[in-house]
Amino acid sequence: MRVSLTLILLLAAPLNAASEFDAALALFNAKKFPEAREALDAIVAADPKDAAACHYLGRVITLRNDSKALEEGVKWLGKAVELEPRNATYLGVYGGALLNHANRANSLTAATKGREMLEKCLALDLAQLDAREAIFRFYYHAPWPIGSKAKAATHLAELRKYDANRATMLSVLSKVDDKDYAAGFKVCDELIAAEPANYIALYQYGRTAAISGQNLERGLARLRECLKIAPPTPASPSQSNVWQRIGNLEEKLQHPAEARTAYQAALKLDPGNKQATDALAKLK
Repeated sequence: MRVSLTLILLLAAPLNAASEFDAALALFNAKKFPEAREALDAIVAADPKDAAACHYLGRVITLRNDSKALEEGVKWLGKAVELEPRNATYLGVYGGALLNHANRANSLTAATKGREMLEKCLALDLAQLDAREAIFRFYYHAPWPIGSKAKAATHLAELRKYDANRATMLSVLSKVDDKDYAAGFKVCDELIAAEPANYIALYQYGRTAAISGQNLERGLARLRECLKIAPPTPASPSQSNVWQRIGNLEEKLQHPAEARTAYQAALKLDPGNKQATDALAKLK
């Protein structure tokens, strides 16, 4: 039986499109973002209704994290949601990006729409932890009447059911943002008393010390304990982050040589650690 060339091309087209998307996704996952964007631009130009390509194009654009990029990126993330309105991942990423854009642009419209997208996401999938974190941050930090510490606490409790370490991190970060350093230290102390090798609590204690300028020696000791423990998840602060915070504390303790060594160790583990790079450049 003879098969026409046209039929062969029609059958091959979806395979080629899938192959092109897989290649673009591989570039994205490898953090080759300029190359990923170029590939995704080509895919959505050929098929504007490719929801996955629109989603990842929006993500790769927003990663630049400036106001213009956020404004452009949320349009593509929104397009993906229009195409697949019940995709919880798309809703969650779109909602988080809208809140980020709202903070930069001081836009109440973007903020309330971001909250709406996150609530829709969680209605579809309670285990969307990035969305849960984003809506916790929204309710915790937004001013009254759209903000609500009570709603923030509810979302934090839900997050704790799935990821206790992440909930701990957010609890401490929020207290530090409020400059309630004593409360932040207290959360960490209680967790470390129950679990001395709690990586997140040890790290957050050291971070709080670095930011507050308080309990410096104890913070340094706890960060050094972190170096003996593997980060519990890929999303946890890395060992490079730990070394960077050690450098911060050594600086505050007037130990410039030790601070330099710590920042260099951070950059050896992660040359892209911008905070360590900037701190090392400023170190005298």
